This record gives sequence, C-alpha cells and structure tokens, in this order.
Amino acid sequence: KSSFKDADQFALAQDVKFIRSLFLKALRARDVEELIQSKTSDADGQLSVDDIKSIPESVRNLLHLSQRYEHDDSETLFKELDDMVKCMSGEDIKTAARMYLELLNHANLAERNYRVRRWREYKRGGQQQPAAAAGPAAQTLEDCFRDLVSKGFTPEQIYRSLVSQNTELVLTAHPTQAARRSVLTKHAELSRLLEEYDRGLQLMPTQRSEVVTQMQACLLSIWRTNPVRRHKPNPEDEARYGLSVVEESLWKALPTHYHEVDNALNVIGQPPLPINCSLLTLGSWMGGDRDGNPFVTAALTKRVVYLARMRAAQLYLGEVDDLRWELSVAGPGSDAMQDFLRERERIRAARGLGQDAWGYSPEDEKEEHYRRLLEHVRDRLEATVRYAAALSEGRGVAANGEEPYSRTEELAKDLTLMYQSLHECGDGILAEGRLRDVLRRVYSFGLSLCRLDIRQESKRHEEVLDAVTSHLGLGQFSTWAEATKVQWLTNELHSKRPLISRDLECSESAREVLNVFDMIAEKEAGIKEHLRVVPLFETKADLQNAPACMELLFRNSWYSANLSSPPQVPNVGWVPHQEVMVGYSDSAKDAGRLTSAWELYKAQEELVRLSDEQGVPLRLFHGRGGSVGRGGGPQWLAIASQPAGSVRGNLRVTIQGEVIESYFGTEHMSDLTFERYSTAILRSSLAPPAAPSAAFRETMERMSATSCASYRAIVFETPAFVDYFRACTPEQELKLLNIGSRPSMRKAGGIESLRAIPWMFAWTQVRMHVPVWFGVGTALRAEIDAGRLELLQDMYRNWPFFQSTIELVEAVLAKVDVGVGKLYEECLVPEALRGPVGGRIWAEHALTVECVTRVTGRTSLLGNNPVLKRMFDLRRPIVDTLNVLQARLLKDMRTSGTNPDLQEAFASTVQGIASGMGWTG
Repeated sequence: KSSFKDADQFALAQDVKFIRSLFLKALRARDVEELIQSKTSDADGQLSVDDIKSIPESVRNLLHLSQRYEHDDSETLFKELDDMVKCMSGEDIKTAARMYLELLNHANLAERNYRVRRWREYKRGGQQQPAAAAGPAAQTLEDCFRDLVSKGFTPEQIYRSLVSQNTELVLTAHPTQAARRSVLTKHAELSRLLEEYDRGLQLMPTQRSEVVTQMQACLLSIWRTNPVRRHKPNPEDEARYGLSVVEESLWKALPTHYHEVDNALNVIGQPPLPINCSLLTLGSWMGGDRDGNPFVTAALTKRVVYLARMRAAQLYLGEVDDLRWELSVAGPGSDAMQDFLRERERIRAARGLGQDAWGYSPEDEKEEHYRRLLEHVRDRLEATVRYAAALSEGRGVAANGEEPYSRTEELAKDLTLMYQSLHECGDGILAEGRLRDVLRRVYSFGLSLCRLDIRQESKRHEEVLDAVTSHLGLGQFSTWAEATKVQWLTNELHSKRPLISRDLECSESAREVLNVFDMIAEKEAGIKEHLRVVPLFETKADLQNAPACMELLFRNSWYSANLSSPPQVPNVGWVPHQEVMVGYSDSAKDAGRLTSAWELYKAQEELVRLSDEQGVPLRLFHGRGGSVGRGGGPQWLAIASQPAGSVRGNLRVTIQGEVIESYFGTEHMSDLTFERYSTAILRSSLAPPAAPSAAFRETMERMSATSCASYRAIVFETPAFVDYFRACTPEQELKLLNIGSRPSMRKAGGIESLRAIPWMFAWTQVRMHVPVWFGVGTALRAEIDAGRLELLQDMYRNWPFFQSTIELVEAVLAKVDVGVGKLYEECLVPEALRGPVGGRIWAEHALTVECVTRVTGRTSLLGNNPVLKRMFDLRRPIVDTLNVLQARLLKDMRTSGTNPDLQEAFASTVQGIASGMGWTG
C-alpha cells in the first residue's frame, strides 16, 4: 500500500489535470457536438493550448514557458518570463492574466475537493491521516471524544460540556473578497459537481457523462464571465452575499453536523443533544458595520434586518412544505396540541378568516391535526415574508390574516408543540427526522439567520455626546476628565428623564448616529432587553489597558445591573455574561505580529482573571482576518493556543470575506469547518494548555520588546519607508478596484491612517508579507546570542502559544519569494530607496528564516508539514508568472497612465495572486 503522502500527491495532481483538461476541451470545442465527442476519456485530455485559436500566440508562448518553469524554477527561466512579458501588448497581458487566474482557481477547487474527499474517507475508516495533520487538527468528533476519555474525562463530562457549548461565527464583509459573487456561485456549483463525479462507479455511464458536460459548461461560463466588477459593491450587496452563503451551504450543513455530534455521543453511551441546544450560531457585520464606512446608514441597516428576516421565513416555509408531506399522521395529537388548535380556530373565526384547507379535503383536515398546525405555521411565515418585505422596501403593511412572527421563540414554540406531541403519542421516531432538523435550525439561525452587530467608531459616539452636553450648556463632553465623563453618564443612565431632545442641534454625522439608535428602538425591531455592549481592544496600548477599562465597567452601578441580554433563543445553560472583542489587525500593524500575539495573549489572561474575580462570565470575541498578519491561519491552531480559561465552552470569531468561500463554499466544506470548531472548543474547554513557566514568560516579554522596536524602527521611524512601500507595492492602484464598499483609509496620511486590510493586501500582492515576520528574526537572534537557544526550542515543543506563533510565521516565510520581491523593486522602486529600506528588509528576512529553522530544529521551512508545502509548491510557478505580469503592468500604469485594458489586466493579477496566496490581506 502506498504511503498517504505519495497517494495524496498523485491524487491531487490528477484532480488538477482533470479540471484543466475539461477547461481546455471546452475552449477548444467549436460547438456542442464537438464537445460531446471529445468526452470519450475524461481525464487524459490534452493540456496543450496550441490549437486554441482564441488564445493569442504570445499568451500560448508564455504558457509553454511557464510550464517549463514549473519543472525548473531557475533564475534563468524567471528572467525569460520577465523578458517575454516585456514584449507583450496590454491586451495580451490581460488575456494571460485571466488564464493564469483560472489555472489557480482550478488548483484551489481541486485541492478543496480533495480535502473534503480525504476527510470523508478517513471518517469511513478507509484512509489514514497524514502525519502533518495528526493531533487535534485531524480529529473527528469520535476521535476527540475518545482522546478526552483516555485523558480521564468521563462521557458525562463531555456531554455536559457540549450541551452548554456555543460557537458563534460572524460573517464580515471587509474589502478583501476579490472575486465576484457571480464567479463564487459558479465555483460552488463546480465543487458540487466534482463531489458528484467522485461517486465514480456509483454513477451510470450516462450520469457520469452528464456530470462532465455540466462541469465543462460551468468552466466555460466562468471563463466567459468578466471577473472584474464594474462598480463597487454597496453594503446591501455584501449583506445579500452573506445571506446567500447561509442559504446555499450553511442551512444544509448544520443539521448534518448535529447528526454527527449525536452519533459520536452515542458511541460513548450518551444521549443526543437537547433539541434547544445552540452548539453553533451565526452573526454578521454585513449591513451593520459602520466603522469608517459612511455608506452604512440607519436606513440601510433597517433594510438589511428585514431582508434577512424575509429570507429566513422563506427558508422555513420550504421546510414546512416538506413537513406537510411527511407528517400526514392521522390522530388528534397531545392534549396541549388539541387545545392550541381549538384556540386557533376560535381566533380565526373571531377575525372572520374562516378555514383555509391546504390543498386537501376538509375530511382529511379534521383528522390530520399535525397538518392543521403546520397550516398555522405556514400562514404566520407567509405573513412574516410579506411584513418583512414591505418594511425592507419602505412600504406600509396591511393588517390582515395571521400575525407575522416577531420573535424566534414564537416559531420555536409552535414547532416544539408538534415535536412534543409526537413523542407523547408514541410517534417519536417521526419527530426525530425533518422536524428535529428544522427545530435545530431555528435554535441556530433564528428568525434573522445571522445576529447583526451594530458597530461604530467610538469617536462618533463622543461627537454625539459633545452635541448633547453643548446643548445643555455643560461644555464639550470630549474635553472632560475621564472620571467626570463616567460619573455624568452613570447619573444620566439612572435618571428616568430623556437625555436627548428632538430639537437637538448637531452635525449630519451625529444625527446619523442618533438615527441608528432610533432604528434599534423601533417597536418592529422586537428588542425588549438592553443590547449587549461589546468593547473592542485592538492596538497595543488598548490591549494593555483592557483589564483596567473592564474593571471600571464591572464596578459601575448601572452597567453591572444591566449587563447583557440573552441570544435570540437562550441555549441550555445560558447566563448573563460580558462579551469583549480583541482585535488582531491594528495591533499587528501598530507593533508587529510577534508583539501583537503576545499582547493579545496577556490581555486575555488578565480579562479571564478579572471576570473570575468579579464573578462575571466572559465571552471573548476574536476579530481575526484571513491572513496571518491579521490573526488568520488554521482556526483549530488558534483555539488550541489560547490561554487557559479563555475558552470555556464559548467563542465568537469573525469569518472575513476573503475566507468565507474557503470555509463555507460548499455544504461539505461547511460540515468539515463546523466539526473542527466544535472539537477544538470542546478540547480547549476541558483540557486547556498549561500556563507558561516564568522563564517562558520572561523570554517572550524580552522578544516582544525587541521585535516591536525593530519593527517600528523601519515602519514608523524610517522616513523613506512610506515612499518605498508605496513604490514597491500596488497600494495606490488597489484603490482603483471595485472590491469592497468601505474606503481603504480613515483619513489622509501615512501608514498610521491606512487600514490594516489594505496594508496587508499590498504586501501580500508582492509576496513579501513584511508585517508578519519583520522583527521576529532580530528578537530570536538576541535570545540565541545570549545562549538561550535550548530554552526557545523547549518553548516551541511545550508551549502551544509559542509553537503556533512560530509555525504561522514559518508558513508565511514559505510564501515569501525574494526573487519576486526584488523584481518589483527593480521595476518600481527608485534606486535610492532600495538599499536603505529594501536592503534592511531582505537582511531581516534571511535572519528570520535562519533563526526560525534553528528554533524548530528543521533544515527547511515547512519540513514538518508536507501537505502545506505541497499546496504552496503546486501554486508557486503560476503565481510567479502572475507577479511578473503585475510588476510590468504597474510600471506601465505609472509611466503611461492607466486604461481599461491595463486596469482589467491588473485586477485579474490581483485576484490570481490572492487566490494563490489563499488570502488578499
């Protein structure tokens, strides 16, 4: 039997070849008949482009040269690539960039499909996991339970922990998703077809042929679709995309995950999870995040809220329609259900609504009581659709028929009545099918699919308070001492009189803030409790000050009495708690990745200590981006390396636009993602890592200070750095792309005014990733020179936090390409800047690679992770060529000015490089 590594390499290469051959056949065929005739052999198609006349000759020559470069990535061939691109026209560069973008997308689709296939084969017992994925990362639910039992935890402990566990995944729409929704939808369909094709011998020849035809049609449709947005998406577009992810994959995947949890619990002798358990819930910033985005207004947020409710009701309507055929049970049901139906008929008669038979005879209706109750649910859901649609469109709602559902509890109550009745009447097996799945969706998705966060920059709230205090003749709130601000606000909150008068004179921006709170307070919003307040600590200084700030809040008389509101439907074991968000992006941009990671770790430790001291349960909300420079990376690794006590059965984390497709692009990818989150949080809750020793902490403190000083010395204290950054990277040109709705800068200025996302975006495009690793080498070298290499190696082996920090830096170092970075310097950076800035960057890079490999004890980067290394190696030759194209495009755009062809070609290179790197920024 061949090793997993050999089989993995072969299977993945075959998958990529198969997709590319289908793509090129579709381009080569002149009509449908020719395409059908070319399908006699699915996987051995030609990979040559010589006879595809729609591809220009110069592009065909570049593809031939890059194929040679795949097998020999020498400097000589790299220079030949650059020389060839110099002679290409703008139109041909545009075609080439688009072709390489598609080749990378094919690799990503093949890799994603193979990952799911490998995972499912492993769960069926037909495949072993690779060594690189051994341990918690590779654990299924059954693996995780078995491992915990071996560590001394009882099955009952595992069950109790799971029952109260909650993971909330918050979808965000930062300006990072380079691909259009039209293309992403086609990618999801292609993934589905690849999974169907994998059924192999289970398919009849005709079925197999039809799947191949559909894949070729999908590939050709993607090729014919312009990948470049003509207009920037607005926040409502982004919100609609987020809802479509829920509808197309998460909605289907969630019941499957619960089934797997129940099955795994059964293996260790435990009952299924309670029906009202909220193991997974969803949140969203799409349409609610107004931090620096002037296009997210109160009116838009209101539209998004009701749009989400309308689409949720439509999804539930589809499920209720299916239940109608399933629950054709004759019989009166439980006493409680009979009482409910009698009361419903009385109310309908009083309103003059009469009976509404649902497509079957009155005789059937009299005995099929479950269908009668489903009729009631259907009527209320239809009323909810009409009501929400009208409000989202700004129309009035006619009061007729059934009342719409206004709270999730109402829908849950009606469905639970049926569920309990079936069990009471001896038909429990019928309750444990589709009805149970619908109820679990209700407890996870609610009536809104995703809980919408209302986010705003704190200075905007301060602006409103300035207007209020000025109006009252008290001066400007922002000029007061902190203690005065706190005391005055506390007194006003305790007071029953209104604080803000309707005739308050204020700026337009302050009025918009007030409009948001008016919108939240509207009766139709269904808000009965105080909304939770979630402070965000992100910069180095903020993280250091977080414990003191939270202690002031906990000791405040009004705040402690109005701590937190429950979720849409309280899950088992829910208690009031404090949610605190810790941000990864700005702290890394402010102080460097190593210091950011350490300050986040310490802040969480102190927040846990404080919450225990004050008796207030803590829920940490991790604002992670897609890239390592903004807190990204494998989520199981991030969870496993959290401080002890910071994951106590609950976690909230952002899933940012760029990685939503990677995690949730298909139903099966969503299922895999759910499983990894559930097992990682369970393990971290029951068996958290030990606290680091004093020696570990002291070493980390020294390295953090050294790394931060080195990072800030070049980024903030080197006058030429900003000029180098803007010359070497496409930071300015990225603003031309229609990627996200939010502006890239909060205000005019240098690095400090640039958002963390475009900061990382620009470095990612040129394959340098400077903010992730700069300063790390200097810090490690200082410790090694002081004779502490063995201590560092001990930290790497025995401290999960330090191990994950080093391995994430190592993974990014493996993506850095010195040759590509120096090509951008040669093409774009004035010679006077290359030595003072570029020379320091490359020297630190070489030092960091050397020191990281010494700490890990490996001779090369990613020596312990062949899976990740293979993923990079598979994409590197194609991405290298895209970088050559982009460097030349940037030079032309800056010297000759931009035009539509150059801009579209540049956009394709941006998407391709982002696809190859796995993130934009």
